[in-house]
Amino acid sequence: MTVQQHFPSLRALQVNDERPIAEELRLVATKQQLAVVRTLADELERCLMRGDAAPALHEQFAQELARLGCRSLETAAAIAEKPVDVAEQSGLHSVLAVVDS
Repeated sequence: MTVQQHFPSLRALQVNDERPIAEELRLVATKQQLAVVRTLADELERCLMRGDAAPALHEQFAQELARLGCRSLETAAAIAEKPVDVAEQSGLHSVLAVVDS
């Protein structure tokens, strides 16, 4: 996977608070994970159209989709400005719970 640089927005640089930059970085990470899932979904669709059996691709797609779900929950919790705690570990991904302060 390639590493992308993020240049903070002017809005994030003008405040004495780290939250805007953290929000931007969280959104960038979520968008990157979404791109991975989209690419794998396209490849999986091509394999299914050709009739290829690709169990490793199915497994990788499931893992990346689970990661996207976790990132989405973390991002949603951050947008709602509520802290997120890991409630339990479940196989491939963490299950998150939003904790009211």
